[in-house]
Amino acid sequence: MAEPILETYHGNCHCGAFKFSVKLPELKQKGYLWVFPSSFVVEKGEGTLKDYLFSNKTTTHKFCPICGTSVMGQIHNEAQTIGINVRRALFINHESEFGFDTDGQVRTLRDFDEDKLEITHSNGASVEPHYVPPNTSDVSDSTESAKCYRGSCHCGKITYDVQSKPLEEVGVLKCNCSICSRNAALWIYPSEKDVELRGEDHLTVYRFARKASGHAFCSTCGVSVVNNFEHPEGKVIAFMDGKLPVNARTINGIDLKAIKVNKANGKALAPLYEM
Repeated sequence: MAEPILETYHGNCHCGAFKFSVKLPELKQKGYLWVFPSSFVVEKGEGTLKDYLFSNKTTTHKFCPICGTSVMGQIHNEAQTIGINVRRALFINHESEFGFDTDGQVRTLRDFDEDKLEITHSNGASVEPHYVPPNTSDVSDSTESAKCYRGSCHCGKITYDVQSKPLEEVGVLKCNCSICSRNAALWIYPSEKDVELRGEDHLTVYRFARKASGHAFCSTCGVSVVNNFEHPEGKVIAFMDGKLPVNARTINGIDLKAIKVNKANGKALAPLYEM
Protein backbone atom coordinates (compact mmCIF):
# COMPACT_ATOMS: atom_id res chain seq x y z
CA MET A 1 0.00 0.00 0.00
CA ALA A 2 1.37 3.40 -0.98
CA GLU A 3 2.29 5.77 1.81
CA PRO A 4 -0.15 8.71 2.12
CA ILE A 5 1.04 12.07 0.83
CA LEU A 6 1.75 14.35 3.77
CA GLU A 7 0.85 18.02 3.82
CA THR A 8 2.20 20.68 6.15
CA TYR A 9 -0.36 22.39 8.38
CA HIS A 10 0.36 25.43 10.53
CA GLY A 11 -1.39 26.03 13.83
CA ASN A 12 -1.34 28.17 16.95
CA CYS A 13 -3.09 28.88 20.21
CA HIS A 14 -5.62 31.72 19.92
CA CYS A 15 -3.36 34.51 21.21
CA GLY A 16 -0.41 33.38 19.09
CA ALA A 17 2.05 32.84 21.95
CA PHE A 18 2.59 29.28 20.68
CA LYS A 19 2.90 28.35 16.98
CA PHE A 20 3.78 25.07 15.32
CA SER A 21 3.66 23.08 12.08
CA VAL A 22 2.79 19.42 11.54
CA LYS A 23 2.86 16.96 8.64
CA LEU A 24 -0.38 14.99 8.15
CA PRO A 25 -2.36 13.21 5.45
CA GLU A 26 -4.77 15.63 3.80
CA LEU A 27 -7.57 16.31 6.28
CA LYS A 28 -10.14 17.17 3.61
CA GLN A 29 -10.50 13.47 2.80
CA LYS A 30 -10.05 11.96 6.22
CA GLY A 31 -9.30 13.51 9.55
CA TYR A 32 -9.65 13.36 13.30
CA LEU A 33 -10.14 15.87 16.07
CA TRP A 34 -7.02 14.36 17.60
CA VAL A 35 -4.29 13.65 15.07
CA PHE A 36 -0.85 12.13 15.58
CA PRO A 37 1.61 13.77 13.17
CA SER A 38 4.78 12.23 11.83
CA SER A 39 6.49 15.59 12.23
CA PHE A 40 5.93 18.28 14.86
CA VAL A 41 7.93 21.52 14.81
CA VAL A 42 7.62 24.35 17.35
CA GLU A 43 7.93 27.62 15.43
CA LYS A 44 7.33 29.98 18.36
CA GLY A 45 6.91 29.74 22.10
CA GLU A 46 9.02 26.73 23.11
CA GLY A 47 8.28 26.17 26.82
CA THR A 48 5.21 28.45 26.75
CA LEU A 49 2.52 25.80 27.22
CA LYS A 50 1.37 24.76 30.68
CA ASP A 51 1.17 21.07 31.65
CA TYR A 52 -1.81 19.35 33.24
CA LEU A 53 -1.72 15.73 34.40
CA PHE A 54 -4.35 13.74 36.28
CA SER A 55 -5.31 10.21 37.31
CA ASN A 56 -2.61 7.72 36.23
CA LYS A 57 -0.59 10.51 34.54
CA THR A 58 -0.12 8.65 31.26
CA THR A 59 -0.73 11.80 29.17
CA THR A 60 0.41 15.38 29.69
CA HIS A 61 -2.21 17.81 28.41
CA LYS A 62 -0.66 21.10 27.26
CA PHE A 63 -2.55 24.40 27.03
CA CYS A 64 -1.69 28.06 26.58
CA PRO A 65 -1.73 29.83 29.97
CA ILE A 66 -2.66 33.14 28.29
CA CYS A 67 -5.69 32.21 26.15
CA GLY A 68 -6.50 28.72 27.46
CA THR A 69 -6.23 26.97 24.07
CA SER A 70 -5.67 23.23 24.54
CA VAL A 71 -3.01 22.57 21.92
CA MET A 72 -1.65 19.08 22.38
CA GLY A 73 -1.13 16.02 24.51
CA GLN A 74 2.02 13.99 25.01
CA ILE A 75 1.48 10.30 25.69
CA HIS A 76 4.14 8.84 27.96
CA ASN A 77 4.87 5.70 25.98
CA GLU A 78 8.15 4.52 24.51
CA ALA A 79 7.77 6.81 21.51
CA GLN A 80 6.55 9.80 23.59
CA THR A 81 3.72 10.19 21.05
CA ILE A 82 2.40 13.71 20.46
CA GLY A 83 -1.28 14.28 19.64
CA ILE A 84 -2.51 17.59 18.23
CA ASN A 85 -6.00 18.85 18.98
CA VAL A 86 -7.19 19.72 15.48
CA ARG A 87 -10.37 21.50 16.54
CA ARG A 88 -8.63 23.85 18.92
CA ALA A 89 -5.19 24.33 17.48
CA LEU A 90 -5.60 24.19 13.70
CA PHE A 91 -8.88 26.16 13.64
CA ILE A 92 -10.93 24.17 11.16
CA ASN A 93 -13.18 26.29 8.97
CA HIS A 94 -16.80 26.09 10.16
CA GLU A 95 -18.33 28.50 7.62
CA SER A 96 -19.89 25.89 5.33
CA GLU A 97 -21.61 24.36 8.36
CA PHE A 98 -23.44 27.65 8.93
CA GLY A 99 -24.25 28.28 5.26
CA PHE A 100 -21.88 31.20 4.73
CA ASP A 101 -19.46 31.66 1.85
CA THR A 102 -15.73 31.56 2.47
CA ASP A 103 -14.13 34.95 1.92
CA GLY A 104 -10.55 34.01 2.79
CA GLN A 105 -10.15 36.87 5.28
CA VAL A 106 -10.16 34.67 8.38
CA ARG A 107 -7.14 32.45 8.88
CA THR A 108 -7.98 28.81 8.15
CA LEU A 109 -5.82 25.89 7.10
CA ARG A 110 -8.29 24.11 4.85
CA ASP A 111 -11.73 25.01 3.60
CA PHE A 112 -13.58 22.05 5.07
CA ASP A 113 -16.34 21.35 7.55
CA GLU A 114 -15.56 19.58 10.83
CA ASP A 115 -18.93 17.82 10.74
CA LYS A 116 -17.98 16.17 7.44
CA LEU A 117 -14.70 14.72 8.66
CA GLU A 118 -14.40 10.98 9.16
CA ILE A 119 -13.99 10.63 12.91
CA THR A 120 -12.76 7.57 14.80
CA HIS A 121 -14.30 7.53 18.28
CA SER A 122 -12.31 6.54 21.35
CA ASN A 123 -14.05 5.62 24.60
CA GLY A 124 -11.62 7.36 26.92
CA ALA A 125 -14.30 7.56 29.62
CA SER A 126 -14.04 3.79 30.06
CA VAL A 127 -10.34 3.89 30.95
CA GLU A 128 -9.70 3.16 34.63
CA PRO A 129 -9.52 4.74 37.09
CA HIS A 130 -12.80 6.37 36.06
CA TYR A 131 -13.01 10.14 36.35
CA VAL A 132 -15.27 11.39 39.14
CA PRO A 133 -16.48 15.01 38.75
CA PRO A 134 -15.45 17.21 41.71
CA ASN A 135 -18.98 18.61 42.14
CA THR A 136 -20.33 15.10 42.62
CA SER A 137 -24.13 15.52 42.64
CA ASP A 138 -25.51 16.10 39.14
CA VAL A 139 -28.77 17.90 39.94
CA SER A 140 -30.29 19.19 43.18
CA ASP A 141 -32.98 21.59 44.41
CA SER A 142 -35.03 21.24 41.22
CA THR A 143 -38.47 22.80 40.83
CA GLU A 144 -41.21 22.26 38.27
CA SER A 145 -39.88 25.11 36.10
CA ALA A 146 -36.13 24.93 36.73
CA LYS A 147 -33.29 22.59 37.57
CA CYS A 148 -30.15 23.16 39.55
CA TYR A 149 -27.28 21.84 37.46
CA ARG A 150 -23.82 21.33 38.91
CA GLY A 151 -20.53 21.51 37.10
CA SER A 152 -16.84 22.24 37.31
CA CYS A 153 -13.57 22.49 35.47
CA HIS A 154 -11.70 19.17 35.22
CA CYS A 155 -9.40 19.54 38.23
CA GLY A 156 -12.13 20.90 40.52
CA LYS A 157 -10.58 24.27 41.39
CA ILE A 158 -13.67 25.88 39.80
CA THR A 159 -17.14 24.56 40.69
CA TYR A 160 -20.61 26.01 40.28
CA ASP A 161 -24.35 25.50 40.61
CA VAL A 162 -26.63 27.01 37.98
CA GLN A 163 -30.41 27.33 37.99
CA SER A 164 -31.91 26.91 34.53
CA LYS A 165 -34.93 25.71 32.69
CA PRO A 166 -34.33 22.09 31.61
CA LEU A 167 -31.63 22.16 28.95
CA GLU A 168 -33.73 19.86 26.79
CA GLU A 169 -36.12 22.83 26.49
CA VAL A 170 -33.72 25.77 26.07
CA GLY A 171 -30.91 24.08 24.13
CA VAL A 172 -27.29 25.26 23.90
CA LEU A 173 -25.52 27.69 21.58
CA LYS A 174 -22.61 26.67 19.35
CA CYS A 175 -20.63 29.67 18.09
CA ASN A 176 -18.21 29.39 15.16
CA CYS A 177 -15.96 32.27 16.23
CA SER A 178 -12.21 31.76 16.52
CA ILE A 179 -12.15 31.16 20.29
CA CYS A 180 -15.38 29.15 20.72
CA SER A 181 -14.34 26.85 17.86
CA ARG A 182 -11.04 26.14 19.56
CA ASN A 183 -12.71 25.50 22.91
CA ALA A 184 -15.59 23.46 21.41
CA ALA A 185 -17.79 25.49 23.78
CA LEU A 186 -21.55 25.01 24.01
CA TRP A 187 -23.10 27.96 25.83
CA ILE A 188 -26.14 28.51 28.02
CA TYR A 189 -27.09 32.02 29.15
CA PRO A 190 -28.43 32.08 32.72
CA SER A 191 -28.77 35.27 34.74
CA GLU A 192 -25.82 36.10 36.96
CA LYS A 193 -28.04 35.70 40.02
CA ASP A 194 -28.77 32.11 39.00
CA VAL A 195 -25.09 31.08 38.97
CA GLU A 196 -23.19 30.31 42.18
CA LEU A 197 -19.56 30.24 41.09
CA ARG A 198 -16.84 29.00 43.45
CA GLY A 199 -13.08 29.30 43.06
CA GLU A 200 -13.06 32.45 40.92
CA ASP A 201 -9.52 33.27 42.05
CA HIS A 202 -8.38 30.24 39.99
CA LEU A 203 -9.85 31.65 36.76
CA THR A 204 -7.75 33.32 34.06
CA VAL A 205 -9.77 35.70 31.85
CA TYR A 206 -8.75 36.11 28.21
CA ARG A 207 -10.03 39.01 26.12
CA PHE A 208 -9.28 39.92 22.52
CA ALA A 209 -10.58 42.08 19.64
CA ARG A 210 -13.43 44.20 21.13
CA LYS A 211 -12.50 43.01 24.65
CA ALA A 212 -16.17 42.29 25.35
CA SER A 213 -16.10 38.52 25.84
CA GLY A 214 -13.92 37.42 28.72
CA HIS A 215 -13.31 33.72 28.17
CA ALA A 216 -12.56 32.48 31.67
CA PHE A 217 -10.67 29.21 32.04
CA CYS A 218 -9.13 27.31 34.93
CA SER A 219 -5.49 28.28 35.36
CA THR A 220 -4.65 24.71 36.48
CA CYS A 221 -6.39 22.46 33.90
CA GLY A 222 -7.21 24.97 31.15
CA VAL A 223 -10.93 24.15 30.92
CA SER A 224 -13.17 26.99 29.67
CA VAL A 225 -15.95 27.45 32.24
CA VAL A 226 -17.72 30.83 31.92
CA ASN A 227 -17.71 34.02 29.85
CA ASN A 228 -17.20 37.21 31.88
CA PHE A 229 -18.89 39.52 29.38
CA GLU A 230 -18.36 43.28 29.45
CA HIS A 231 -20.45 45.55 27.26
CA PRO A 232 -18.14 47.17 24.69
CA GLU A 233 -17.59 50.93 25.06
CA GLY A 234 -20.47 51.20 27.49
CA LYS A 235 -23.02 50.09 24.91
CA VAL A 236 -25.40 47.63 26.54
CA ILE A 237 -26.13 44.56 24.44
CA ALA A 238 -29.61 43.57 25.54
CA PHE A 239 -29.17 39.84 24.93
CA MET A 240 -26.19 39.75 27.32
CA ASP A 241 -27.46 42.19 29.95
CA GLY A 242 -27.19 40.58 33.40
CA LYS A 243 -26.12 37.21 31.98
CA LEU A 244 -23.22 34.93 32.93
CA PRO A 245 -22.75 32.43 30.08
CA VAL A 246 -21.73 28.93 31.21
CA ASN A 247 -20.02 26.29 29.06
CA ALA A 248 -22.51 23.42 29.09
CA ARG A 249 -19.70 20.92 28.43
CA THR A 250 -18.65 21.42 32.06
CA ILE A 251 -22.07 20.46 33.50
CA ASN A 252 -22.17 17.10 35.27
CA GLY A 253 -24.29 14.21 34.07
CA ILE A 254 -26.11 15.71 31.08
CA ASP A 255 -26.61 13.96 27.74
CA LEU A 256 -25.51 16.49 25.12
CA LYS A 257 -26.90 14.29 22.35
CA ALA A 258 -30.39 14.88 23.73
CA ILE A 259 -30.04 18.68 23.72
CA LYS A 260 -30.79 20.91 20.73
CA VAL A 261 -27.76 22.80 19.42
CA ASN A 262 -28.48 26.31 18.11
CA LYS A 263 -25.82 27.96 15.93
CA ALA A 264 -24.40 31.48 15.85
CA ASN A 265 -22.12 33.06 13.25
CA GLY A 266 -19.76 34.83 15.65
CA LYS A 267 -16.98 34.43 13.11
CA ALA A 268 -18.55 37.16 10.98
CA LEU A 269 -18.36 39.83 13.71
CA ALA A 270 -15.85 42.62 13.19
CA PRO A 271 -12.97 42.85 13.71
CA LEU A 272 -12.18 39.58 11.97
CA TYR A 273 -9.72 37.28 13.71
CA GLU A 274 -6.23 37.28 12.20
CA MET A 275 -2.99 35.68 13.34
